[in-house]
Amino acid sequence: MQALLAVLLLVGIGAGAGAYSGVFYVTGSQFYKACRQRQAKEKIDGGFKDAEADNRSQAVLWASCTPIMGESMANAGFAIGSSSPHAKALASACPDAYTEMPVFPKFWYVIAVDAIEKNGGPSLIDRVAPAGWLIERAMKARWPRCIDVARPYVAKARQDVSPVR
Repeated sequence: MQALLAVLLLVGIGAGAGAYSGVFYVTGSQFYKACRQRQAKEKIDGGFKDAEADNRSQAVLWASCTPIMGESMANAGFAIGSSSPHAKALASACPDAYTEMPVFPKFWYVIAVDAIEKNGGPSLIDRVAPAGWLIERAMKARWPRCIDVARPYVAKARQDVSPVR
């Protein structure tokens, strides 16, 4: 019995260390640190060319900034509003495509980084929790009504693209 407990303890410690170092997924702290570095480097480079990472692991994290942000927003039920007639109802409660979102989607991660920063940065749990949790929390703090306002639009969009009818 003690041997089983010892093995379970070692497995738990190994899993915790793996989660802390981001072996299983990108953690919130890793996302924030890497994407903030990318944002700073792009500002230095003037934003007209892709910033070059210093090493391969940094390049992989930088390349995941916008996909992780987009997936996290979609999973949480966020939508992007605009002044166009079909998205005007979303514009007051959700990020506005014309005034708040960067022109090029590859830079949309900046919105998440700024929202995280304004929300106080990553917390202790974000050292082991997936990046999506940190992004969702920060986006909800920045646009608290967006998910509720977007719910009917997101449901309709998902229904329209569903292969099963």
